[in-house]
Amino acid sequence: MESATETLDTLAKRVKFVRQEKKLTQAQLGEMIGADPSVIGNLERRNGKSSSYTEALATALGVNLSWLMSGLGNKHNEEGQEVEDSQVKQPEYVVIGGKTDYKLVDVPYRDLKASCGDGYVNLEHPEQNGMIAFTVEFLRENDLPIDGKGLMLMHACGDSMGYTIPHGTLMLVNTNESEYDNFISNKIYVFNADGESICKRAFKNLDGTVTLVSDNADKSRYPDQIIDKNKFDDFKLEARVRHTFTKH
Repeated sequence: MESATETLDTLAKRVKFVRQEKKLTQAQLGEMIGADPSVIGNLERRNGKSSSYTEALATALGVNLSWLMSGLGNKHNEEGQEVEDSQVKQPEYVVIGGKTDYKLVDVPYRDLKASCGDGYVNLEHPEQNGMIAFTVEFLRENDLPIDGKGLMLMHACGDSMGYTIPHGTLMLVNTNESEYDNFISNKIYVFNADGESICKRAFKNLDGTVTLVSDNADKSRYPDQIIDKNKFDDFKLEARVRHTFTKH
């Protein structure tokens, strides 16, 4: 017989658990998040571990986003309200990177969004929604600081990055890579432009200008932007996107 923890070890199982608890059909939940009715069915049938609709699902189901994503913490948004089933024991970590011989490295997951579109204004002091643990091996293989310093998890919103970074994607970003001198061409970065966070692919040009590119092929909506170095400095390079966790 499976334990309660095992039955809630993926996003799909947690969605199904709360959906049935609230006596919602898959079609009803799909309508609540503005998605095709097949979206929920596909997520649950494939036992998906992630989805571009996770944030919308948390709102529709009235549960804590961090819990829905990871299974950690309180299920409900109200402070102190725990999962009703007292036998449900949440795992200590959501571990990214498999088995490890070293101590896990916690990376903060904050209530921040970078717009893959026209820009998103974040709170001045964003709430920390939890921590997700990474293995030293994963960080080393991806050329990231193995102590986790400068790393942060945040969400993308909008569709200007097309299939590369769909709406709702959880992104692992490195704030240590935030200077013009260590800026690498053809990589994706998070910028702050006049108080708004944006996510774009950036290219260095021979004449010293920088081209900001949206991966969405619709250039009538998302044209390339060419800016000089002074303007680039005004954009305030905040972090490089180093890894994304998208729907399988």
